[in-house]
Amino acid sequence: MTDGSKKIKRRTLYFDVLWVVSIFFLIFAFTDGVYAWLDYDVASFPYYVSLFGALFARFPLWLCLMISGAILLDMHESIRIVWGRRILRVVIILVLFSLLYYISNIAHGTEEEGFSIMKFCRDIYSREIITQFWYLYAYIGFLVCLPFLRPMVKNMRNCDFIYLIMAVFVLSSILPLINTLVHTDRYDLNPSMKLSWIMEVIFIYPVMGYYFHHRMSIRSCRKIAPILLAVDLVWMIFTSHVLANSGVSSGDYYMYPAYHSNVTMLHCVTLFVGAKALFDRPERKAWERVIGSLGGCSLGIYLLSPVFLSGKVEWITNWHQDIMGDAYQLGRMGKALIWSLIVYFVCLIPIWLIRRIPAARKFTL
Repeated sequence: MTDGSKKIKRRTLYFDVLWVVSIFFLIFAFTDGVYAWLDYDVASFPYYVSLFGALFARFPLWLCLMISGAILLDMHESIRIVWGRRILRVVIILVLFSLLYYISNIAHGTEEEGFSIMKFCRDIYSREIITQFWYLYAYIGFLVCLPFLRPMVKNMRNCDFIYLIMAVFVLSSILPLINTLVHTDRYDLNPSMKLSWIMEVIFIYPVMGYYFHHRMSIRSCRKIAPILLAVDLVWMIFTSHVLANSGVSSGDYYMYPAYHSNVTMLHCVTLFVGAKALFDRPERKAWERVIGSLGGCSLGIYLLSPVFLSGKVEWITNWHQDIMGDAYQLGRMGKALIWSLIVYFVCLIPIWLIRRIPAARKFTL
């Protein structure tokens, strides 16, 4: 996550809107609400609604990469600044919060070996102490590649960006869904032709963010945003229908995450272009300053939210049960959405107060 550019004299409103939406759905994505479809009969209306919502909630961190690419890829910085300021800052945040959660795990008995600085170093090097922190690792990888990504995107033609987006959509969305539709998972696309994890994290999503922010005009965004929304909704409905009639409907939820990439890219593009079309304007209003303040707290909320989602803190678990225990009529997804909103604002309060400290602002968005 980025701290903005010196070239940008004020916060970009639609970035802040996207930060807020992304962090809220990031919290939701780590609740059991994304598995609410398992509670219903296959192909029933509640099943489709829950599956639709679960698929929709898989976009947050990819959208954050688009925003980061839009902000950072247009800057001119030396390698020394990239490593000495940007990468070092993220590493400090990653190590500090991973250490805090590591100590918390020990206190709650989930680390059998007890405290060991060597084990902590091995763990933080080879895996995430907290699952949600995978984005920080991905973001560091993106930052490492900034020095060569910047000249590359600045020399790409608009048609090159469009070709990239269409190729990615075919390879990561259409072909996997066709495999599922015709039950040919055992004859999957040759791995040598697939878009690797590194390609998606470091290159594709940041470059798409750069294109839509710097190359696509507001007028064009306003023209294509309704089309993208319609296509996204149709694609979501079609994907939900295909998954409802595939092996995923059997209740094998361990298979489920493998399918989220079918819809992620189109969600991210639709949300990014739609937010730019709606909120990228010169005039500023009072409510927009509130959105800017919320957007600036996004990194802190992201780092603090695992405290409320891990289920390891007894008083938080009891509080959750007290608040949501009688809301059975809302269903698992409804309760998860409300709990996500509560977690968002509970995390917001201390982060907002910390941001009043000038020295702490360098570690915020």
